[in-house]
Amino acid sequence: MSKLRFGDQRLALPNLSAPERMLFKAMGVVDPAHYLHSRYFRRALSHWAGLQPSTILDAGCGRGDYSFYLARRFPAARVLGVDIDEARVDRNRRMAEQLGLGNVSFETADLVNARFPTPFDLIISIDVLEHITQQEQALRNLAGHLTDLGRVFYHIPTARPKPVPFSGALQGFHEWAEGEHVAEDRTAEDFVAVMRRAGYEVLRSDRTFGYYTGELATSLFNLPYENTTRNKVLQAMLAPLCRVLTLADEWGLEQTRYAVAVEARRARATQ
Repeated sequence: MSKLRFGDQRLALPNLSAPERMLFKAMGVVDPAHYLHSRYFRRALSHWAGLQPSTILDAGCGRGDYSFYLARRFPAARVLGVDIDEARVDRNRRMAEQLGLGNVSFETADLVNARFPTPFDLIISIDVLEHITQQEQALRNLAGHLTDLGRVFYHIPTARPKPVPFSGALQGFHEWAEGEHVAEDRTAEDFVAVMRRAGYEVLRSDRTFGYYTGELATSLFNLPYENTTRNKVLQAMLAPLCRVLTLADEWGLEQTRYAVAVEARRARATQ
């Protein structure tokens, strides 16, 4: 377990350059937003010390980082990663085969109406629900696929209390992001209320991505966001500072925050 690192399967990517490989070996996942998501998720797992899930759903798995991590952390569990992007699903399947991980599989699915034959002991969805117009319906559907003792971890960006750092320089990047974020903007309190309506008992909610910590790190790292060799070098230079800022985010010292992490279970029926 001590050798398990989040995102380690990326070292098997054939197009990973030697400098990128060295940087990953030194720091792990470099992108500060993705790294901070993983920190809050692993903190949630530590809150559930006795949880030994036999079935896990990564709802909106993307490149599969969490699916692969969970398959290694819980080798006796069956992990299913689903995504609406068929190309990502195919890529993840090939990666699972390359890594020899027999307890993880991937499927194409729409979270609003997907049906799964077996309920899950753990469901995670990290920065996915903001991409779904029918967000409450997706939440209700996922709640219906939880076991009685199952847990969920959801992370989602919230309505901005004020412009993020360097918002003027990042206008193009944020226009792209806003085009992808089609769900209604909600405050953290609104999102928790929607979860309760959708059939969850919220156990804990934490505001994340503070203005001067996680959000500042994300903005700094994305200033050179276009995929060029020069920008990759600049991001590598910024990575250590961004890492310090992301770690400081967990101290919870700031009031201005841009996202929320929620731990919950299925609401119990009232008598």
